Amino acid sequence: MRLVAQIVAVPWLAVMFFYDLVVSSIAVARAVLSPGDVVAPRFVVVPIKARSDLGVTLVANYITLTPGTLTVDVSPDRSRLLIHDLFAGESGDGTRAGIQEGIEPRVLRVTRR
Repeated sequence: MRLVAQIVAVPWLAVMFFYDLVVSSIAVARAVLSPGDVVAPRFVVVPIKARSDLGVTLVANYITLTPGTLTVDVSPDRSRLLIHDLFAGESGDGTRAGIQEGIEPRVLRVTRR
């Protein structure tokens, strides 16, 4: 039964990645084309639950492939990612929440056995 759930999760991950790609592309385009300073870049440390090579790689690449964000480093124990986010603001809490509550659970549904 677990295998069926993983198989269903793969297309869902692709659909959500495409959605995030479009939304973030529009946000970056607006920031580039808007007069004034609308960006609030920041480095954010994000704790993650994924520990497998595949899980960490998928989370990190999902983040990097989404415009406005970049995975800069993975901690040696694979428990944290260092992310640069163009729109992180003062605290980076929104970035952390977006990854921990959005991206990572979708990836874990695909990679956990």
